[in-house]
Order: sequence, then C-alpha cells, then structure tokens
Amino acid sequence: MSQRYLVTARKYRPATFDELVAQEHVTETLKNALRLDRLAHAYLFSGPRGVGKTTAARILAKAINCETPPEERPDGAEPCRHCASCETFEAGRSMTIFEIDAASNNKVDDIRELRETVRIPPQGSRKKVYIIDEVHMLSTAAFNALLKTLEEPPPHVLFIFATTEPHKVLPTILSRCQRFDFRRIPVPEITRRLHEICEQEAITADEASLMLIARKGDGALRDALSAFDQAVSLCGTDLRYAELAEALRVVDVDLFFEVTQHITAGHAGGLLQLVDRIVGAGYDLQEFLTGLAEHLRNLLVACTLNDTALIEAAEATRQRYAQTANVFTETNLLRLLMLVDEAETSIKDSPQPRMKLELSMLKMAHLAHTVDLRTALQKLEALEQQLNTGTTLPTDRSSAPAPPAPLRPQPAYQPAPPQPAPSTAAPSVAPPDSKRPAPPPDEEPPAPNDLDSAEEVAPEEMPEALSLPSSPPASSPPTSPPPAPDAPGLDLFGPPALSKTTRSTASPSPEEPNPADRTNASVLQAVASPVATLPLPALQRMQNAWPNYVQTVMTARIHVGALLQHTAPLHADETSVTIGVPDDFHRRLLSSQHDFLLGHLNAETADGLEKIMFVIEDNLPTTTATPETQEIDPYAYMQQQRQENPIVQAIFDKFGGELVW
Repeated sequence: MSQRYLVTARKYRPATFDELVAQEHVTETLKNALRLDRLAHAYLFSGPRGVGKTTAARILAKAINCETPPEERPDGAEPCRHCASCETFEAGRSMTIFEIDAASNNKVDDIRELRETVRIPPQGSRKKVYIIDEVHMLSTAAFNALLKTLEEPPPHVLFIFATTEPHKVLPTILSRCQRFDFRRIPVPEITRRLHEICEQEAITADEASLMLIARKGDGALRDALSAFDQAVSLCGTDLRYAELAEALRVVDVDLFFEVTQHITAGHAGGLLQLVDRIVGAGYDLQEFLTGLAEHLRNLLVACTLNDTALIEAAEATRQRYAQTANVFTETNLLRLLMLVDEAETSIKDSPQPRMKLELSMLKMAHLAHTVDLRTALQKLEALEQQLNTGTTLPTDRSSAPAPPAPLRPQPAYQPAPPQPAPSTAAPSVAPPDSKRPAPPPDEEPPAPNDLDSAEEVAPEEMPEALSLPSSPPASSPPTSPPPAPDAPGLDLFGPPALSKTTRSTASPSPEEPNPADRTNASVLQAVASPVATLPLPALQRMQNAWPNYVQTVMTARIHVGALLQHTAPLHADETSVTIGVPDDFHRRLLSSQHDFLLGHLNAETADGLEKIMFVIEDNLPTTTATPETQEIDPYAYMQQQRQENPIVQAIFDKFGGELVW
C-alpha cells in the first residue's frame, strides 16, 4: 500500500532547530539553554501565523526528552530523531508531550483537569511538556485558575504557550513566562526554501514563479507552501510565471508598468481601456489597487535609495524598476500613492467600484508636476524681503513664459500730459519713492500717475513675468479716476505704484533732471516692477517684522524679549514708532531699555527710526517668539495663505493647483 499524500507544509515540516527558517534568534537561545541545562518552566512563543511557533515548541519538547546524551547529539542540543522518545513523538504516540488547543479547551473546568494531570510524573521521560496553542483564547477565569500552577509547577512539568495575539494574554501570565517573538519570514528566505523543495520533488520553476508564490505567502511559510501546492496542481511540475499568474488570478506586473507608462504620457484614454481589460478579465479591483500600491512603492524605493535591494522581485524586474524610476520624482510618486490609498478606501463601500477606479486613473493621468512647498515659501519670503527693502525684482526675458491673463482687474491709468521730446543725454530715473519737484506757479502740476510716454513701449519689450495689462489708448482717456490707495482688491501690496499721490510740490533743483527726459527704457523699468519698487506703509512693515524682532531681542536679552511678547506696534512714521503695552509695569521696564530696543529695531527694519514710545493699550495681540530651530508647517501656511490671500487663491484657481503632503 502506497503512502498517503501529505501536503507540502506537513511533509516538509522542520524536525530540528536548524530547519526552522529565519528564526535564528529563537533557536540559538533555546539550544544554549539545552546545552547549559537552564530551561525555564514556562515559555511563550508569539508572532504571525505560519512562521514556526508550534513547530519550535514541538522541537523543544522533543529535544528535552531525547534519550541521547547531549555530547552525542548534533550541535549538542538538537534531538537525535533516532531514540525511542524521538521516534515515539514523531509517530504521534508520545505519552509525555501533550498538545492542547486553547480555542476549544478554554473553560475553567479544562484548566482544573489540567492541574490534576500535571501532578503525575512522566513514565520513562525527563519531563512532561504541555504545548497550549492559541493560548490567548483562554477565558479570564481559566487564566486565573492556571496562575498558581504556572508560577510553581512540579519540577517534572514544562509549559510552552503559542499565540498570535500576545496582547490578549493576561500580564500576570506574561510575567511568569520567557517570551520569544517570532519574525515574519522574508521573501528571499521563503524562495530559498521553495527551491529546496522543488529539487526534492523534481519540480522545475523559474525565479519569477517562486517569487510570486513567496509573495503570496505574505511572510508566512505555511501560506506560501499552500500556494505552492495549488500551483503544482494547476500547472504541473513545470512552473512558469505567465501561466502561474493566470492560474492564480494574480495581476501581471507588466500591467502595472503599463499603468505608469500611461500616467507619464498623460494618456487618459489608455488608462480607461486598461480598466476595461481588468474588469473584463475578472480581476478583483481591490487586489489590483493593492498591487498598484506595491508597484508604486517599489518605484519610490528605487527613486529614493537608488538601490533595488528592498524590492521583493526577481532580478530582471528590479532592474526594470530602476530604469522606470528615473522618470518620476519622490513627490509625484507620493501623490500617486495617496490617490491609490483614497481609491482603496472609496471602492470598499461604493456601489460603483469601476467608476471609482476610473476616476482615480483619470486623476493620475491629469496629475500635474508637483512643486515643493518649501521652495514656494522661500520664493514668497524672498519677494516679501524685496518688497520691504524696495529692491527691484530680477527678470529673465529669455526664459520667461508668456504673459498670463490678469488675475484681477487693474485700474485704468491716467494718461500723461504732452511732454517735450526726450533729450539725447543719458537717461536718468528718479527713485520711485523720491519726492517729485513742483511745477512753476503758472503751470498745473503733473498727474499723480505720470507715465510720460509709456504708451509707446511695445508689449514684447516688457518683462513677461511681470507685465501688466495694456493701458487704454491715449485717444480714449478713462472716464473713472484711479482707485484710492485703500481700494478693495489691492490690499496685498498696498496702493498701486502708478497712482501714488504722496509727492512733494517743491520747486525742482538744478541737479534733478527734468521728468520729461525719461526714455521708454526708464518707463519700462518703472512699469515692469511696480510691485517690487513700492515700499509698504511704515506700520505694515513694522507689523511684518515684529515677530522676528521679538525673537532677536529674546536671543540677546531673554527678559526683555519676554516683555515684548505682550506688545504690538500701533503707529509708525519716518522717525518714531508707538508701541502698545498692557500695563505700566511693561512701559517702565521697556522704556529703561530704549536705546537697546531702538538699535535692534533699526537693524531689523532699516527704517532709521529715532525714537520708540510706549503707551498703555488694552486687548493687544500676543506675539509668540518661536525658536529658530522650529520650522513652520508649509502645508498649514500655504492653506492659510490660500484662504486669506486673494492673489494666492487666484493662482490656485487659474492653474488648477492643489496642496499635497
């Protein structure tokens, strides 16, 4: 009579410590305890399913009762497998090693019966070993009934507990055991074990097929061996990846690479056709998204580390990942992973999972390139600094994009009165914030937004990045005056540079050139950089610089900076600033530090102030000085700017931007 068939997981179950896969940290400790005769009275083996917990308990029990002297055993601790005790146990007839399933024997009466049997010494063996599997299934009353016996068992008894959920075991039980945590088995280790079994079973298989089976095991060798049996039943003794993937209904990796190709090309139609193929082939959409997430993870690993060692795939597939990762950035891959995660969540409870998948694919196809928020914040800070200092923004006409449409309606500019022909002398441009000379008494003063001959400048000559909408022709003067400095819609950068009304009417000095001598080039500079050359109001500049100023003072004198945290600027002009303080105590102490505070304030704002005045004011905002090492949250900052700043909101609406991270 031929031997009955055994599944691979039982036929090739480890019989010695050396045959356990990827659990050396446990086996070496147990073997040393056997060599030194330092065995505990209770052990707890915990870890995921299918990694060898119960198998290790059986090997330990067999090694304890092995009748061969330790010096004659392999490695001094392994069971010999030839003595009567080992053969009896392997045949399932041992009377000293007991396996108990706690899932079906979890009551107090079962533990009482166990307590009665442990008193009987073993017959012809060293110890009685009780292996209790799934010990976390015992009830609380059963655990409490076992406590006393577990703490002081008879010298001839040893307990071995196995569980996949050690957090459900009572702490009083855990404290009486030596705990060993078993690891998930890596895919390469499972693949190596499958190679050994294939050689013994005369089965041929390529590396990709065994890698696929190992990944199906998900860290459990037992699950991988079950998938191996299924693969052999489906494909015979010759395993090939394409046939095996089709038989196991696993989405082919080529399909995932095709997805990323369509994403990089922005081919939405190709992704829709691919979804139709997936649905038509009968693949589970949830499993497809799980595989796509792993595919993107592998691309992210290759893109981030420039190494494929962490990718669990065949060598040829790893090389393919390394080549494909060159066309992606980390931020784009993170966004794709976020879209896949959202799709996995939405498909679970959706009545139309295909539509959810198609929407996610379309989002991926139309995914624009990301912009690092930190880089955007640095550019905003540089722009703010240039606005505060009044420097001109650099422009690059060679690489500037086409002038975008205005995000907001611009004011109509008043055309300038006729001026004499420009002089042939070198043009000279007066600073934007300098005082204008007054005209003679018998002449009318020039218009506040005097542009001279700016309408003659060709649009293509203006810097494209900062070009403004073209002004109305001279033949059709505007019918409405320029907006006031506090007009709505222009509050971000203050009043427009071309409608500035605070100009002096003093008579022109001989050294100052006639305004009519400005050429088109000088007008171009004045028009092209209205935002960059326009200084903010003194109080607004002071309020913007106040948090950094408080931090600087706190760094120099912490007690003075602590007082400044409860103050705020109320008024500022060219020579002085008025600071609001909550009470007379703050006013007196800060007034005593006047020169110190004034020096640091001038260094922070470069306004050349001469005096600081402190007045008592109620309901002042509190300024919190943050440490220099603490970084702002770019996502929160940009979200706040999007809500509060109409310019930023218009940029998001115009270009379809979105915040990611």
